[in-house]
Amino acid sequence: MAPSTSQIEDDQSYARSASGALALRFESGAFWLMIALVAWAPFPLGSNRPWAWTLLVFGVVATMLIWVAAKWKKPASALAHLRPLAGPIALGSLALVWGLVQITPLVPSSWAHPVWAIAADALGHPLPATISINPWRTGTELMKLAVYGIVVLQTAQLARRTERAAILLAALVAIGAFYGAYSVGLGLAQTSQYQLLYPSVGYDTGFITGPFVLHNSFATFMGLLALCALAKLFSQGHETILAGRGIRQFLLTLVQFVFGRGAWLVVAVLLIVSMLITTASRAGTLASLVGLFTLLVLSSMIAGQRSTTRWAYAGILAIGLITVILFLVNGDSLQERFNQLVEAGGIDEIRQALWASAERMIGDAPWLGLGLGSFENAYPMYADRVYPFVMDKVHNDYLELAAGWGLPAAIAWASAVGWCALLCVRGVFVRRRHRIYPLVAAGATALIAFHSAFDFSLQIPAVALTYAVILGMGLAQAFPTRSA
Repeated sequence: MAPSTSQIEDDQSYARSASGALALRFESGAFWLMIALVAWAPFPLGSNRPWAWTLLVFGVVATMLIWVAAKWKKPASALAHLRPLAGPIALGSLALVWGLVQITPLVPSSWAHPVWAIAADALGHPLPATISINPWRTGTELMKLAVYGIVVLQTAQLARRTERAAILLAALVAIGAFYGAYSVGLGLAQTSQYQLLYPSVGYDTGFITGPFVLHNSFATFMGLLALCALAKLFSQGHETILAGRGIRQFLLTLVQFVFGRGAWLVVAVLLIVSMLITTASRAGTLASLVGLFTLLVLSSMIAGQRSTTRWAYAGILAIGLITVILFLVNGDSLQERFNQLVEAGGIDEIRQALWASAERMIGDAPWLGLGLGSFENAYPMYADRVYPFVMDKVHNDYLELAAGWGLPAAIAWASAVGWCALLCVRGVFVRRRHRIYPLVAAGATALIAFHSAFDFSLQIPAVALTYAVILGMGLAQAFPTRSA
């Protein structure tokens, strides 16, 4: 829903006032702080340590406070732009409220998990009983999810100006290129981020993990930024390269673009895609291809509308060629892992055991759940086999959310995200200009949706924050304006 003409004129008049100028400075400060958080988040092992994600939470709260200060005298404008997101906001809020119910001891005794009664009998005194079997962990996960939701809404506000959306997309590509180059440096030094930050532990997975602990998380992160980089590369190429004036003109403008205006984008794409393949993550690579396919399908549909189908086909061919070349150079480890998957006959045994235990948890408490984030505590009660590992993740976000949060809350949260993604898909078709932003958000959602069925990268703060920013950027540009 686009703002009314009178509202736009009122906003422009306010922006020219002294209060409006100060508000714009605050808003700009919040915008750049958000970019700084996205750039920082991957560095301390994907912010997947208590001190790191706590720092991230404080950063997001600071961003929110600065943004609130910017909108303090004009809250109606912010509320008007959030109105189209009322449905997803309501669904997400309901899920978060149910998480709070899970950790309160004021629920009916029949709702509380039996483990509390058993513990009270063993200790000989009553205990405050809750639905969650680990209220502290449930509260922690609720806080993280609430922060990601705030990031989506804030970015949807901060990136409404097309020039800011352009800066944000360029910043995401630059962040991806930096961590691609940084990963090359780690490889040349024959070390890892974990060994740099915790040298006494000596942990080494044997894979290229970049600044993360696990290669799967790094692959998802680089996959998200690969979509940003490829979309921006072909968007700028479409504006610069002349494809309809003969082969000579096409090659001349192509060379000028590759070695001129588009040089940094070409380098960024090579770094990001190369590192994605080098991670040797099967699910991460497949998920990235799913996201890329989504981009190409939507782009082809737009191209058909605008009689520029040749650009969609050229994009498909170029991206495929780049991927094949990089795979041939860097893909030996990934190919070996796909071969192992084929030889094993499918999904590995541990994942099957984790999924089966999560399904039993859902069957035991389908409506109430066992407490968001409590899988590690619940696993021993529902496992049918023992492994010499810490079983703290299901390797399937859908099953883990349903087991912990309960089916209604998990469905509500997933529906809120899906609703936002559909608004972005709609934006690709209803906007005449600046479609690249909802397009990237739609591809990123397809990537995340696929990978979440096989892993838990969305539970890594840096990955979740990056996706939240991309989704918010897409939502910011998903609704037509007078000029778009």
